[in-house]
Amino acid sequence: SDKTWDTVSLVAKKLAALGLISRELAEDAVIDVAQDLAMEQAYAFANKEDDCWLNGDGTSTYGGIWGIRSKIIDGTHTAGAKDAASGHDTFAEIDSDDLLTVIGVLPQYAAGNAKWLASRPGKALTFDALAVAAGGNTIMTIGERPRPTYLGDPIIVSQVMPTALTDISDTAMLLYGDFKAGCALGDRRGFTMQVLQERYAELGQIGVLGWERFDIVNHGLGDTSTAGPVVALIGE
Repeated sequence: SDKTWDTVSLVAKKLAALGLISRELAEDAVIDVAQDLAMEQAYAFANKEDDCWLNGDGTSTYGGIWGIRSKIIDGTHTAGAKDAASGHDTFAEIDSDDLLTVIGVLPQYAAGNAKWLASRPGKALTFDALAVAAGGNTIMTIGERPRPTYLGDPIIVSQVMPTALTDISDTAMLLYGDFKAGCALGDRRGFTMQVLQERYAELGQIGVLGWERFDIVNHGLGDTSTAGPVVALIGE
């Protein structure tokens, strides 16, 4: 009856990227080269955010951010880090019982918005392989574009998740849960671009500088006795 809140503190980290283009290219190109370079920088930033969110190890490489996959196997979140069956240490070896174990440990309050997170190889060799093995067609599967789901829960693909086809034991192979409830991402300023006309003038070049400030805190991974809204399947 008395609702409480935890304090989650975000401290902005700065990402920046600088690209140089010649003035001749900027003048002669059919496309807006500076804008195209800025879009590429924005994509790189998004990829880096995902990498920090999932794989961060607390070092300066990740701006001090601890990712879900690193944090959930640190020994203090064991309730939500479920081991696959013995010998199941590759995607091809994961079976439905392994996945059901992960589904079963997720708290009920997180089930309504639960999603799977896997790399493309992880999705293909685990979820797609199980779907093909199950067989059968319906009007929906024949007449509509397939939507990646497993037992009704969406499957989201991220290539910063594990992609190796060999032994990846003792790592979080797949993640599952309500990521909005377990993770906080904040930014002080979205992607910002600045064109530097004079800085590289003596070289006949134009600088395209992009930057953003953000932080990520994965606060909902539970503890040693209670699973949080995000859980993981650990290769065994």
